[in-house]
Amino acid sequence: MAVKKVRVKSDSTGAATASASPVKPTKASSVKPTKERSGLMPIRVHYNVGPGNRISVRGDTDPFRWDCGIDARNMASDVWEFQLKRIPAGQTFQFKPLINDTTYSTGENYVVTGGKTLDIYPAF
Repeated sequence: MAVKKVRVKSDSTGAATASASPVKPTKASSVKPTKERSGLMPIRVHYNVGPGNRISVRGDTDPFRWDCGIDARNMASDVWEFQLKRIPAGQTFQFKPLINDTTYSTGENYVVTGGKTLDIYPAF
């Protein structure tokens, strides 16, 4: 599998910026920011999958697996969020969002380091 590196921006918003395409720049949304609580790392997938569809996440580090996705929670029509609890700050891992746990986003895997809020804008 190809690998997409994502650099997390350390600023007051906790938003992430990517160093590779097709990730779009962070933009303001109607979603209330999630407070980073001890041990939690939010991943927000910004994509409108349409009514009756869902976003799931697969990856290489527990709690993720590559053979079965974990559903993200729908926060708005185009925002899906997953709260990571088991990946410590500083640990690097790979993941990829899917539509209905069957259609992978295009491009490389996202490679990130635990501990910060991450906003991604995948293409499918």
